Amino acid sequence: MDIEIIPAIMPGQFNEIEDMVGLVRHNVSTVQLDLMDGKYVPEPTWPFMYGTDRDLVALKTEDVSFPLWEEMNYELDLMIERPEENLETWLGIGAARVIFHYASVGDWEKIKDIDYGIRNFIEIGLAVTIHNDMDSIYELIDDNVIDFVQVMGIAHIGYQGEPFEESALTIISDLRERYPELIISVDGGVSLDTIADLYEAGVNRFVSGSGVYGGGNVEENIENLKLSLEQ
Repeated sequence: MDIEIIPAIMPGQFNEIEDMVGLVRHNVSTVQLDLMDGKYVPEPTWPFMYGTDRDLVALKTEDVSFPLWEEMNYELDLMIERPEENLETWLGIGAARVIFHYASVGDWEKIKDIDYGIRNFIEIGLAVTIHNDMDSIYELIDDNVIDFVQVMGIAHIGYQGEPFEESALTIISDLRERYPELIISVDGGVSLDTIADLYEAGVNRFVSGSGVYGGGNVEENIENLKLSLEQ
């Protein structure tokens, strides 16, 4: 399986996305947008800063597209309450991957019923934390409801720069042993200090916000993360 470094962006406004993507366009093929409603997690991001977001509406009507969409894939990390109530929006604005947090979904049947025509073009991810019941997660994987699992490497989601939780390594190792071909992503706590251990545990995709954008040269930060995987 291919190994990916995926920069994570918490956009306050839609126009911030272009600037952040522009910094990494030559080093990665995918970025993650952390979309937070201020309910499931405390702090809101775009498109939840105001009651109605005109840029989100324009994306749905295809009047605009995500910046640099011809050369960059987008994955949406939906840290929002009941995302299944607005599937038409999240599946219809141009993302290549959409990630649902296990604890935020009230009705998994709606996600199970996503049309296979849509699923040919959009990967469905499931985000799990160290607090979730993994037996329920296994059921969703076994039923082919999701295409990949994103393990949250921090205890408190919705924040960048949080310390890595060692117990996430156990979840990753158990998933890899149980599902040798499963794509496993990790989000949170990815750094030069942790990335080798995460790879050894079985991670394919490494999502990092502060490790990429937190200081220094962004392109060098990405390349240093890649080099840590080669040692």
